[in-house]
Amino acid sequence: MKKVFLIDRLIAENWFDSEKEALPFIMAGRVLADDRQVLSGKEKISAGSVIRVKEYYKKKYVSKGGLKLEKALADFCADAGGIVALDCGAAAGGFTDCLLRHGARLVYAVDAGHGELAAKLVNDARVVCMERTNISDGILSGLDPAPELITLDLSYLSLKTGVSECKKIMQSGKIIALIKPIVEVGSSEIKRSGDINRREIIEGVLADLCGFFISSGFDILGLTHSPVRGNRDAAEYFVYLQFGEAAAQNINLTYIDYFEKIIGESFALAKFDKNNFGGP
Repeated sequence: MKKVFLIDRLIAENWFDSEKEALPFIMAGRVLADDRQVLSGKEKISAGSVIRVKEYYKKKYVSKGGLKLEKALADFCADAGGIVALDCGAAAGGFTDCLLRHGARLVYAVDAGHGELAAKLVNDARVVCMERTNISDGILSGLDPAPELITLDLSYLSLKTGVSECKKIMQSGKIIALIKPIVEVGSSEIKRSGDINRREIIEGVLADLCGFFISSGFDILGLTHSPVRGNRDAAEYFVYLQFGEAAAQNINLTYIDYFEKIIGESFALAKFDKNNFGGP
């Protein structure tokens, strides 16, 4: 069978726009032809070879968190253009990366850990790296300029606590929070087993959280599901909140109507495979 240069196929099939863009993936051994690593763009492969690029989603974002927030921004019609944002639970910076790509002018990348934020974000003048910082730390209430949007990706803290702390950071604004039912559920048995993907459990978690948000003075602007599963294959969701000023529109009285659709769609998602996700 006819053979062609690997780089020619990668560009022709829209894996990458240029050899320069493809090179880091090739050199890292992430490009496979028929499950065999190809370490040079000039190596010839069969014209019929099946190409796979490991962790291809990192062509766009530093972590899968960027894919999650991208869908939330789109579903909520949330405009990040020109805003100051605070990304709490930043880790490698998937949310931060997504916010920047959608036009944010400044992002405070906050995380209790250290050394996790991707180098390209640490070196970006639009990013303020605030490691070893908790959402409850007083330093966040004095940020200048103050954030207009807070994104939350909390691994061990309930959103009931998280969103309440947001009120101390900004007097008014919006929050896009990732709901992780495994963090919110009360049952220690479920937490241990990770058996969270049951409709009645998730409906209970969503209803409990939404009721809390409304009683705490938040308007619920939207609900959706994450496009990829979380740890232990758990379904995850997003909520869009506003506080400090009345929202022109909200779903405070109709949020339950969203449950059937977003839970059903989240259960239909395939398990996330970081080495076989995305592609032209």
